[in-house]
Amino acid sequence: MQRITPGIVPFILVPCLVMPASAVSQEAVEFTSEQVDRGQVIYSETCQICHGNRLSNGQFGTPLRGSFFRNNWAGKTLGELTSQVWEKMPPDNVQSLSWEQVTDVVSFILSRNNLEPGASAMPTDTDNLAATPLPWQ
Repeated sequence: MQRITPGIVPFILVPCLVMPASAVSQEAVEFTSEQVDRGQVIYSETCQICHGNRLSNGQFGTPLRGSFFRNNWAGKTLGELTSQVWEKMPPDNVQSLSWEQVTDVVSFILSRNNLEPGASAMPTDTDNLAATPLPWQ
């Protein structure tokens, strides 16, 4: 039986203190459960064909949930994400969604990436969105 020396114990325990992906800090990202519900309907009608019913199993679109999505949007703002959806989605009919529909779909996507809805709706003005960092580092 091997003995663990006291100097090694802190290094063994440190990984246990790392928070799981589901416990990310949400910071200032705000949206409501009503936005999530509306966004889910819009997603099913407009986005699912490319991105898949699980947001990560589409044949034509990149994953919108999980580590690929979070890594892709790490260090970026909510404004960048909403602008991407507004300007480029759906690819065969860009800017066909209203700004409210865009924020609803983004709310749905964020909820599937372990962010929780709250009491305040996602802002629709670009200044607030641009000033809101996404929580992934």
